Amino acid sequence: MEKMKNLVFDDGYESFSVNNDPSRVIRFNPADPEIINRVLNVQKIFQNYHVPDNINLNPDGSPKSDMEVDGAYVAEFSGAMRTAFNGIFNGDVYDTIFDGQSPLCIVKGRYLFEGVLEAILEIIKPAVEEYNKENQKMMGKYLSDLS
Repeated sequence: MEKMKNLVFDDGYESFSVNNDPSRVIRFNPADPEIINRVLNVQKIFQNYHVPDNINLNPDGSPKSDMEVDGAYVAEFSGAMRTAFNGIFNGDVYDTIFDGQSPLCIVKGRYLFEGVLEAILEIIKPAVEEYNKENQKMMGKYLSDLS
């Protein structure tokens, strides 16, 4: 049997623990220029989000009542958040990030998902700024070679 060859290169991925928990690790390239667009798109979609007045939630994001409409709303929103966060990272990270909590939990006066997005942006912003500097150098090199 022929041994499979291995393609080895630095893909820029880094590992990040969630809230210093070594069992909750996500991996992504913070300098990937597309990740900033994916995060900003999720922010834009949910920036003016508020729970409709007819839905009553506990601080943990669960419905206050056992009404089917409240539970269905929370489930629908959580599904949208799962899709959005997994889309940011192009992988299944939702459960690692939220660890069984609803993204609608209220933590220090705001939804949990808002705090998560802010933390992601804090990681991404310096990496994207560095990428932009390096990209300008690279583009300058390639453009000067064309002239």
